[in-house]
Amino acid sequence: MYIEVKKDKAPYYKELSDDKIINLTGESGSGKSYFIKNYDREKYVVIDTDEVFAKFDEAVGDSRLFGEYLRDKYEVLPDILNDGFDTFYKEVVDFFMDSGRTLVIDSAQFRNIKDVHLLKGQLIVMRTSVDKCYDRCIKRWKKSKKNNYTEEELEKYMEKKKGVYSWYKKLNEFLERVDVL
Repeated sequence: MYIEVKKDKAPYYKELSDDKIINLTGESGSGKSYFIKNYDREKYVVIDTDEVFAKFDEAVGDSRLFGEYLRDKYEVLPDILNDGFDTFYKEVVDFFMDSGRTLVIDSAQFRNIKDVHLLKGQLIVMRTSVDKCYDRCIKRWKKSKKNNYTEEELEKYMEKKKGVYSWYKKLNEFLERVDVL
């Protein structure tokens, strides 16, 4: 069941309810963005928490719409990295509940949910090896910089992304909590 450092595993699937929600999670570089390309944004509501929060300037469609809603509602956005994922999850589900489309939530932050009983629909956990996630993150960063970066910038980013070697443990704990539901 667990995500491992050196070994890839097939995605973990868990049916939580018959709600039209797909919860997609995994570490940075696990393949969530690639996987999510299977969902036509005309037929599905696709919310990417990176677009809602960190990359809001690049956000489009429903992620942009929801990001604007949160910015209008809250003076300070919920801190999804720590205590705010439960609030974020309830907000996104309530906001799109009546859309008539299946809601797809793409976030590495599911590991930070406090009350797993809030989760509805289907859960998909990408269980890509931590080594591969780290390597993909570095390659993606280099590509985004179009090889226009200093060694110091690269080293700083690499150091930050080494966090994946501890973050995945919280994702494994999350897997344990939802597996018994």
